[in-house]
Amino acid sequence: MEITANTKLDIRSIVGTSFGHFAPWLAAVLLITWSGYPGVVCITPMAWLLAIPTGMICSSRSRTQKFSARLLEATLAGGILGLLQGLLFFIIIPIMGPIKPEEEANQMTLNLIMLTAGVLVAAVLSLFSAISMERRKKREADIRINESIMRDQGF
Repeated sequence: MEITANTKLDIRSIVGTSFGHFAPWLAAVLLITWSGYPGVVCITPMAWLLAIPTGMICSSRSRTQKFSARLLEATLAGGILGLLQGLLFFIIIPIMGPIKPEEEANQMTLNLIMLTAGVLVAAVLSLFSAISMERRKKREADIRINESIMRDQGF
């Protein structure tokens, strides 16, 4: 996928980063669930922390030139990661055991909360980690420019 304009998003970076960080979580949950412990999915909020490296990697691998577009890409990658984790939670919860009819509404509410919170939290974590990565890259570029100026002036 080639980026021709500064405003286009690097879809490969967004999708690749989110699925790349979701795959180990999916494998772990499925393996542990099939081992007889489906309750592992209940630590999904801890898995939201996978959005931190997602944002940094998405930002650093992006071929987009525009700063705000790279931040948007990282945010979308984190949101997709949170969505996938929420959907996995939604799928695995019924495997934990039968849900009483009077608890079905509560279960649906919990599923919706996990899905919504996962998308929001992962997107925000990914955004802030991308901002940190972009600041670090800018600071390193500024240091290289200053060193070049000092070298040219004989310091």
